[in-house]
Order: sequence, then C-alpha cells, then structure tokens
Amino acid sequence: MVKRRIQLRNVANVAASKTALIDLPCGPRYHAVFLEHGYPTPGVNTIVGACANITEIRVKINGRVQRTMSGTQLRDMNIFNGSVYDGNGLPYTGAGVCLPIFFAEPWRKSPADQDALAWPSAGFSSFQIEVDLGATATPTLVASAAVDDMQVNKLTGIVKWLRQSFAASGQSFDISTIDRRDWLQQVSLYPAAVAATKVTLRKDGLILHELTASSNFGLNSNYGMTPTGNRTPNMYDVVLDHDDLLGSAVQMDSARDIVLTVESGSAMSGTLTAIVQRFGPPE
Repeated sequence: MVKRRIQLRNVANVAASKTALIDLPCGPRYHAVFLEHGYPTPGVNTIVGACANITEIRVKINGRVQRTMSGTQLRDMNIFNGSVYDGNGLPYTGAGVCLPIFFAEPWRKSPADQDALAWPSAGFSSFQIEVDLGATATPTLVASAAVDDMQVNKLTGIVKWLRQSFAASGQSFDISTIDRRDWLQQVSLYPAAVAATKVTLRKDGLILHELTASSNFGLNSNYGMTPTGNRTPNMYDVVLDHDDLLGSAVQMDSARDIVLTVESGSAMSGTLTAIVQRFGPPE
C-alpha cells in the first residue's frame, strides 16, 4: 500500500494562550502526524522551548480524547523508543521544530506489527488534534501526516495514552485506580518530589513487574529503549511488551484488581503523573 505524505490544511486558532485545532480528513489510514511549532525568537526556539510552549495535546476521535500529553511528555515518549524518533531534526525555521505523533510504531521489529497499529479513520465521524499553546507571542503551528488508503473492515484497536495523576505519600504507596480494561502495554511515571527506587505491578496478586530503578534501566536499555538522555529526569517506565511483541501486553478486562506500588529512598509528596499506554477500542 502506497504511503502518502500530505499537508493538513485545516489548522485554526493558532495564537498565544489559545487552543489550536487541527481537523484531520476522515478516510485515510494514519501512520503519523507531524506538528511544526515555532515562534519568532531566534536562538530561543529550540526543541526544548517549543515543547514547553505546548502545554497539552489531545488527540480525539468522534469528540472523545484518545491521547493526552504535553509537548515535553510527547518528546519523552518518542525518545524512549530511540533517539532517532526525537523531533529535533528540524532546526529553527519559520515553521519551528518538528514534534511527531506516531500512531503506527516504527520502532517495532516486525513490519506487520508496525503497520497494524496505524489508525484507520474511514469509520470516524471526526478526527481532531487540539494543541494548547503557551503565552509566547506570535506562535506558528503547521501539520502534516503520513497516510495510506488501506480500508479496514473492522477496527480491532488503537494505542491510547491516558494521563492520570496520583497523590504521592511516604516512602511507599499503592496506586489501585488504573483502569481494568484493554491490553496494558506501558506505564510511564513522572516523579513528584523524589525519584522512584522500585516499582511493582500486580494483577490479581500476581507480580507482573518488580524491579529497582537500576534494574529497570538495564532491562529497557538492553531491549533497545532509551530511558535517559534528553528525557525528563528520574522517569520510571514499566514496559510490559519490552520484548517488542504486541502479544506481550497484558489483558486487563478480566482483572479483579491492578496495584502499582511505588517506592523511594525518602518520603514522597505532591502529585505523581503517569501516562498509561493501552491497546484497545477507541474510548
């Protein structure tokens, strides 16, 4: 199937402290969308600055949010899968720097798995991306997409990013409010005040993941992921499909309980943010 690179022309309301709206044509199958964000401050519009000026991105199907992340969090997730997926390949220009949103996942070792995760939009009534812009003056935002015209008889699922916040307390606390549905792939934790030293994930009492931060770093690195580098410091990524097989994600629909235990060397406080990646039907 021929993949086409198209400009997304319906980009509206691009202004400081506003929510820009990108309407994507329904019909094609989307592999990726590329946001180019800039503002006319030479020497300042770096990839870090551009990400910081995007306070939130929401990807919506039929008016319902399927992915939520800030510009910085989007970059964190991309870098984790390999520095080649960082968006900083486009230097400062009138358009700005490039921030890719991958639907198909080009880091998957199996071409069939890569292709299977593209989002078929023929059955959507609407497909939109909302971008909350910061206060930096006279911003620019343009967008393009990689698509093909394959028609899918039945949408089996998409990879969703659900962002949740939890109150952190003490040297160890449990998170028990992660949704018990879909196939759980990854949970990326943003530390509150101190870094996590160990994280344990249990489904119905069965331990699915129990690693210290250093052991988890080694596991993810050995499987070709990039846990550090230009990412937000002290992140902890629980990756159930670390072997790159879609089938290694864990079915959560039948679970009685899911408990994520976060531990640290000193007392935690404040709010811990998690981006939960799940494969399943649209919300």
